[in-house]
Amino acid sequence: MEINIFFNILLLIILFFVLNWSADFTVKNIKYLGVILKIRLFAFGILLGLITSLPEFFLGISATIDRAAALSVGNLLGGVIVILGFILGSILFLNKKIITDGKFSSLIPIALVIFSPILLGADGVYNFFDGLIMILLYVGLVFYLYYQNRFDHYPDSNKVKIINRSMTSKAIFFAILGMIGILISSNWIVEITLGLLNHVQVSKLVIGLVVFSIGTNLPEISIAVTSWRKNTAELSLSHLLSTSFTNTLILGILSILNPIVFKAGLPFWTTALFLGMTLIFLVVFYRSKKKLDSREGVILLTMYFLFTIINIYLGFL
Repeated sequence: MEINIFFNILLLIILFFVLNWSADFTVKNIKYLGVILKIRLFAFGILLGLITSLPEFFLGISATIDRAAALSVGNLLGGVIVILGFILGSILFLNKKIITDGKFSSLIPIALVIFSPILLGADGVYNFFDGLIMILLYVGLVFYLYYQNRFDHYPDSNKVKIINRSMTSKAIFFAILGMIGILISSNWIVEITLGLLNHVQVSKLVIGLVVFSIGTNLPEISIAVTSWRKNTAELSLSHLLSTSFTNTLILGILSILNPIVFKAGLPFWTTALFLGMTLIFLVVFYRSKKKLDSREGVILLTMYFLFTIINIYLGFL
C-alpha cells in the first residue's frame, strides 16, 4: 500500500512537470505567432493570460467530469493569491520595481472582477446565472481595458507580414500539440489526486487552494525565475493581472457547464479574506509613487505564506 502511494505521488510530480511543460510549450509558440502577426501589445497580454490559464481550465474540466469541482474552485481562487502574492511578490523582491501609471481607474475594475467569485460563491454554489455574470464581467473588463489602452500598439500594426510561412505553420501545430498534452496530463492529475485523497483526510477545497494553485501556475513561476536570472522584468504586470482575472472567466465557464457546489466554510472565507487584503494592498501600492518596489513585494509574499500556512492547518482540522 505504501509503495503504491509513493508511486502515485512520484507520478503526480512527473505529471505536473508534463502539464506545465506543455503549457510553456504552447505559450512559446503562441508568443511567436503574436510577434509575427504584430498583435497589439494589450491584446497580446490578454492572449498570454488566456494561454497560461489553460492548465486551470483543463484541470477544472477534468475535476468537473470527475465530480470534484471543489478542487477547481480552490485552484482558481487560490491561484490568484499565488499569482499576485507569490509570483508578483517574488518579481518585485528580485527585480526591485515595476513602473505603473498610478491610476486607480486602471486597477480597481480589475480588482472587482477578480474578487467577484467570492461574492457570487458566498452561498456555496456557482450556478448558471453566477457563471453568466462572471463571463459578462470578464468581457466587459476586456472592452474597458481595450478602451483604456487603445493607443498602446506596435508600430505599423496594420501591416501584417508573415516572414516565414513554414515556421508559422509549425508554431500553430506545436501550440495545438501542447494543448493536447495539457488536457491529457490534467485529467491524469485529477484521477491520481482523487485516489490519494482516500488515504489523507484533507478538504478537496484546501488541496485545490494549496497544491493545484501552485502546480498549475508553474509556467508563470518559471518565467519569474528567468526574469530573476536575467535581471529584467520580463513578466509584465499586465500579464499577471490578465491571468488573474481570466480565472474568473474560467470559473464562469465551468459554472455554466455544470453547477459547482462546495462547502463555503472556513477555508473559503480565509481565502476571501486574504484575496481581499492582497487586492487592497495591490491597489494602494499601484497608486503610490507610480511603481511597485521590493518592500511592497515582501508584503505580498508575506500575505501568500500566511495564507498557505493557515490553509494547511485548516486542512488537517
